[in-house]
Formats: sequence, structure tokens, C-alpha cells
Amino acid sequence: IGGDAALTAAVDEFYARLIKDETLAPFFEGVDMEVLKDHQRKFLRLAFTKIPESIDVGKLLLDKHQRLFGMGLNATHFDSVAVHLVGTLQHLGVAQELIDEAVGIVGPLRGVFEQGAAEAEKSREEEKAKNEEYLLTRIGGDAALTAAVDEFYARLIKDET
Repeated sequence: IGGDAALTAAVDEFYARLIKDETLAPFFEGVDMEVLKDHQRKFLRLAFTKIPESIDVGKLLLDKHQRLFGMGLNATHFDSVAVHLVGTLQHLGVAQELIDEAVGIVGPLRGVFEQGAAEAEKSREEEKAKNEEYLLTRIGGDAALTAAVDEFYARLIKDET
């Protein structure tokens, strides 16, 4: 896309757009943007050259975005980020064939965000079920719950107020 200077300009413009997007901004709250931009420059430099076979990009992205998946990051957010990437490259005057090539590199990573979101949702559901299970266990299990409900309705029926 034009070397290191162009990559730096692209990452700066890209993140300026992301933090202005109301659907994406919450994911950047409390984040050191200079550190994040440095990581992004390194990732894009790698992605736009040749990714070593020893690097599992999908696993790397899943690991680096775990906290965000827990906050609700999903494939729809990925789509918004991709739109901002394209808009950034267009704004900087990058040739369309290079933008298309960049989209060809980044686009297939959408599945990672689908997977991360699905895993986070499953984890939330398991935690919720676990908490519900614990509450039931704490009150004495199914028998205690049945007895409490029976007692509640018996008192409700007798209540003349």
C-alpha cells in the first residue's frame, strides 16, 4: 500500500474511524491506543507480506480478542471494521486493486470472529446455567423447591387479606 509511512498513516486514520463508530467505540475504552496501533501496524505488515507458516493467524486473533468476544464482539463488528479499512485505504488514495487484495487477505478472517462470538456466547450460557444450578442446589434441590412452592401456594390460598 506504499511502505511503512503509508501503513502508519493508514493505521492512524483507521483507528480514528473506529473510535468514532458508536458500535465499535466501547471496545476501545480504556485501551492504550498507541500500543494498539503499534500491534496493528505489525500485524498488517505481516499480513500484507507473507505470513510465516508457523503462525496460526486464526488462533492468534482468537486469543488477542478474547476479552472483546466476552464484551459481545462478533462478525457484524468485523464487517464494520472491514468497511472502515476499505474507507481508510480509499481515503488515502490506495489503488483499488491493492484494496481488493487487502480485502482478500482480511475478509477470510471473518470466520474467526464468528467462532469467537459463538464460543463466548456458549461460555456465557454455561456460566448462567451453572449459576442457576448452584442456586437450586443451595436451596436444597428439586425436592426443596417443590416444597417451597407448595408452601407458598398453601399460604397464598389461606391469606384472607
